[in-house]
Amino acid sequence: MPDQIEIDFLVEKVALFNDQDAYKKLFFIFFTDLKKFSFSFVKSNDIADEIVSDVFVNLWKNRMRLLEIESLKVYLYVAVKNLSIRYLSRNANHINLISLDDLSVELHTENTRINPEDIFISSEMASAIHSAIERLPPRCKIIYKLIREDGLSYKEVAKILHISVKTIDAQLCIATKKICQSINFIKPVNKRR
Repeated sequence: MPDQIEIDFLVEKVALFNDQDAYKKLFFIFFTDLKKFSFSFVKSNDIADEIVSDVFVNLWKNRMRLLEIESLKVYLYVAVKNLSIRYLSRNANHINLISLDDLSVELHTENTRINPEDIFISSEMASAIHSAIERLPPRCKIIYKLIREDGLSYKEVAKILHISVKTIDAQLCIATKKICQSINFIKPVNKRR
């Protein structure tokens, strides 16, 4: 993913010069992650495609106001979340509030950034880690995904999910502990001496 300076440059080109090429670049930068995020709500690839596309159509329509947006990434995630929930509400017999604990999140660990430590992890270890992540509670899993896979900051995730940064920190701590316990990095402490 491009750095924030490049994204800000593209936003300025769209807002000030109606640059369609810059708009397309923004679309392709964010589309895949936003689609996965929408899918966690609506459980349909086609509907998730449509929701993300609608968000970008609205972005283009309101491009003159783009410079007023503090963080395009947060804005897009919130817009996708809101449209996904609106879709679910319109297509249900009665309105259900969507809880983070009810979301099904699929992590795509093959797309995560590779660092030198990853080279040393065996395929068995990678499989154990993936399995441990899949068993996380839904709230932990979505927070873990947004931070570790999508690269959002704690503050951005807090804004998107309307929860506190302390909650994000606590949920990531729970996720990390469960993942470590599952792959036997942390062994339960025996209180007997």
